[in-house]
Amino acid sequence: EKSGRTILVADDTPEVLAFVAEFLHRTGYRVLQAVDGVEALEVAAQHSGLIDLLLTDIEMPRLNGRGLSRRLSYRRPETRTLFMSGRLDTGLAQGTPFLPKPFVGRDLLRKVSEALDSRVAARPA
Repeated sequence: EKSGRTILVADDTPEVLAFVAEFLHRTGYRVLQAVDGVEALEVAAQHSGLIDLLLTDIEMPRLNGRGLSRRLSYRRPETRTLFMSGRLDTGLAQGTPFLPKPFVGRDLLRKVSEALDSRVAARPA
């Protein structure tokens, strides 16, 4: 069930940001957009509803994806993170949700849905 699910997308590459936001929007998600981590925190602060998923590039100016994820989950512990990067040597812990660039829409949807489902599993019964 996608309706009502909100995804915050942060990427400093305009083409990637536009593609991801448009694609997720067309498939039924509510999408918030930011060009870097600092803007993403501002967007999140202005959003009154839940943010189900942060989809963020790892390397961005001002505040990178790791720092953004840390700060956002401190303020919004319910928000899961899916990282994306064109580099494979990300230094992410084993098992961290990760989407390698470049990707096609199908890969994007599969990873997003896996990341959102892991959220349900992590919630105490």
